[in-house]
Amino acid sequence: MLKSSIKKTIRTIRKHKSKVLIISFLQILFFLTLSLIFQNTINPSMQHARNAVEYYDKINITEDSGMFGYLGEEPMVIYRSYNKMIDYIKLTVLFSILAVLFVNSSIWALTDSLVRKKKIGQFFSYIANYGIITVAAILLFYILIFKALKSSLVNLGYSLLPLMGSLMVLAALLYLLYLSYALIQKRKIKEILKITLSSAVKKFSKVIIIYLINILVIALSAFLVYLTIEAHMIFLSVTIILLILSFVFTRLFLIISVNSLIKK
Repeated sequence: MLKSSIKKTIRTIRKHKSKVLIISFLQILFFLTLSLIFQNTINPSMQHARNAVEYYDKINITEDSGMFGYLGEEPMVIYRSYNKMIDYIKLTVLFSILAVLFVNSSIWALTDSLVRKKKIGQFFSYIANYGIITVAAILLFYILIFKALKSSLVNLGYSLLPLMGSLMVLAALLYLLYLSYALIQKRKIKEILKITLSSAVKKFSKVIIIYLINILVIALSAFLVYLTIEAHMIFLSVTIILLILSFVFTRLFLIISVNSLIKK
């Protein structure tokens, strides 16, 4: 099954070179969008964090203060820096979600259209289903993971179990998320949910192998980029193109192999 899926993926890419080029362009656009988001939100956030740390380091804490919570003559510096940092992190999350919903959804829809032709209505229906699944996953992440993870980081000195539990739930959530993405096609949300939960258990070992193949392909491509960072620009450009194509290949391979495996 895996061998035939790989062959079908390669044939599909060769058959639809123009569409693959468009998908590759959108993939680059998506990465550039995330880079701009991180540059304009994460960097200022880290700067405010540094401002708070630098101020705290300047405070002369003595035994006579009688407390380790002494915050100097301008304690509001830390408070304002913390609030600014949190605001920028919230913006990071918000704009990243928007990029996923509007750009990445189009990438997935176009990739799926390489296998199954879509009319305009079906294309937007796919994007809508992608959006519903993504928003549901984000809500689950917040409810099941974020609060527990935040608590475990605060109490890191007491136990690593809550942190490990949160990471395991995150892995399971990502497993279900990408499986559901591969199953969208022309199905309705209820059908996608039903098949995802059923296949996640019954086809677990085979789905994991598909995931591992994809991770290996992307990891090797990323490693090639790492090896050529200081090499000639031509070699670096080639490895970056290969990395972009690896995302196109693995996404298409996931869709083809999962649906060949499930056939519903």
